[in-house]
Amino acid sequence: MSAREEGGQRVVALCRAVNDDLDALVPGIVDRIRGEIPGYAVVGRAEHEQAVTVQYEGLLTGLITRRPPSREESERARELGRRRAQQGLALESMVSAYHVGYREMWNILLQRAGSDDQAMRSELAGLVGTVWMWIERASSAAADAYGEAVRAEDAARLALTHRFLDALTAGGPPTAEHAHIAQALGFDPAGRFQAVCSPGVEWSEEDIEALRSRMRRHRGAMLCANRDNALIAVLQGVSADVFLDVLRGLGPRPAGVGLVREGLTGAGVSILDAREVLPADGTGVARYEDDWLAATVRPQSGRLTALLGPCAAAAGKHPDLAETIRAFARHGFSLTGTGRALHIHPNTVRYRLDRWQEVTGFDVRTWAGLSASMVGLDLSRRPGS
Repeated sequence: MSAREEGGQRVVALCRAVNDDLDALVPGIVDRIRGEIPGYAVVGRAEHEQAVTVQYEGLLTGLITRRPPSREESERARELGRRRAQQGLALESMVSAYHVGYREMWNILLQRAGSDDQAMRSELAGLVGTVWMWIERASSAAADAYGEAVRAEDAARLALTHRFLDALTAGGPPTAEHAHIAQALGFDPAGRFQAVCSPGVEWSEEDIEALRSRMRRHRGAMLCANRDNALIAVLQGVSADVFLDVLRGLGPRPAGVGLVREGLTGAGVSILDAREVLPADGTGVARYEDDWLAATVRPQSGRLTALLGPCAAAAGKHPDLAETIRAFARHGFSLTGTGRALHIHPNTVRYRLDRWQEVTGFDVRTWAGLSASMVGLDLSRRPGS
């Protein structure tokens, strides 16, 4: 028998011995995988060890017989990919685990071969291509199935999302079916909801998917979809501020934020809140809790033109006056605070307030004059005002 044949036989014996010891070896390898890839915390320990054991049994058999994964073994990898997608493990974490696991197994084989047995080590070196083929084919099969599962789940969730939004925006009392859909989407139907809206023309499908993907990193439930010319997001257990931070990370866009409200009826009203305060232009954020007055009277803007029209005219001719009125309202009706914010002298602020009263008839030092001025200025920003 040649030295090569003898080395080959010893490699076969080595692989069989390692296979017999998998019960003792796998826990340590799983420790290494979970240590290097924290995302595996979503996978139960016993299930993880069982999956790694099955993978190694296939690999070691493949090394003994010098063959690639069989159709059955590839299907097991696909099933594992689907399972990991359902568990919420990130795709990159799953693929990385294949590389870590096969690396650890290869190190065990090299260690057990010993540094002195050159014939066996030479024979093992000839199996590097086989090991890499197993890594590539198994991880690719798992990744393909993972992607299919995610796409199918996303399609089903999107369909549920539109049904849910239909129910919330249609009005009327919620039904048991609406509650069931809410639960399927991860919401507590009796819990607290908050809505955020942004102009639909600002959002491509790719942007919306990126928004969903980034929000998955945060606790709580969230859905969003582009409908009726607006991106509508419904949140529970995650604050609107967190959502707005993620939104801004995808580029500056205007947004309207509804009140936090109770139950499914409240969720529908919060969507209405958010849409009513949604800025018509710019990239700012308007909140119903701050802008409820203007939002409430905006549907009556046609009737209010005779009363509030001078504010729009003054804002167009004297933008510095309009800016001062807004700053005066934001800074506690303080001449000093307003002047500091606008980098002008308090006497200049006083002059501008007086000048505003001259051109509009509204004294912003009174509630009636200030409220009329602020509503008029808000309406002046709207298209067609």
